[in-house]
Amino acid sequence: MFRSFLQAGFECGRLEWQGNFCLLTGTDHLPETRMAAHYAILRVHGIRTVRDGLPPWLPVEPRLRVAREADMEVIWDLNHYWRHADPEGYARRVADAVLAVAPDQTFWCCFNETSFHPRMVPGESTAFVVEQARGILAILRERLPRLRLVTSEPAHRPHEIGAHALADTADVVGINVYPHDLRRSIARSLRDVAARYGKPVMITETGLHRGHPRRWRGIDDKGYWLRHVLAEVERSRIPVAGVCLYPIVDSPAWNAPQRHRWDHGLVREDMTLDPSLSAALLEAAARHGPTP
Repeated sequence: MFRSFLQAGFECGRLEWQGNFCLLTGTDHLPETRMAAHYAILRVHGIRTVRDGLPPWLPVEPRLRVAREADMEVIWDLNHYWRHADPEGYARRVADAVLAVAPDQTFWCCFNETSFHPRMVPGESTAFVVEQARGILAILRERLPRLRLVTSEPAHRPHEIGAHALADTADVVGINVYPHDLRRSIARSLRDVAARYGKPVMITETGLHRGHPRRWRGIDDKGYWLRHVLAEVERSRIPVAGVCLYPIVDSPAWNAPQRHRWDHGLVREDMTLDPSLSAALLEAAARHGPTP
């Protein structure tokens, strides 16, 4: 289904409570800075499919162009805790850009954690953002027949399995699982979401934030966590479409983005790599290589 089973994601939100701090700018994941270099590091680790963002405040075409030049398949976030001042205009702008830059490619897209959106964007309810997403999708589907949708919702607790409000129109149902808040096994969540929706499933976000408090005590190694996740995928005994490490670049701390970065990625601020996660990815790539 995807070019690679192993995937990676880039933080593309905007922190309203920090003066609308843009995480793509904060991680230099921009066409004019390190976007191509980030993609090149991932290709060395066997990753050909990523999650990335097309926020309304940045030009769309250059981001699409860098991905195409890197021969990278992208699941593009169309809302990642953003306020869309003009959702219809945004949808038309995205469609125009895709038709100009990559008309022959499948346009994978995602609306991130609609169930969590109200906590990050005060005043916008889940119902509101879901309705907005459906409106954006309707415009895009009129012009982009190769559009495919991935959902992305938390799956730390049993009740969150039912949070996929866009599942009826999705092609893949994705769950986000992190050790800091996990209340059930990843294998169980994968089985439950597959049974509930009857569609292909994937892990759209997972990763370990070193030093962060978590329920899974004793685990403070990103490579170990990746191996654990992949073992849970095998234990689920269902066909999983992909596993996305998120975020793959150490991201500015949401409570102090100007001061320091969190240690949760493969790529550090100085472009060196986390050795444990790099080794685990290369090991996993030998087993789950890119689709020919």
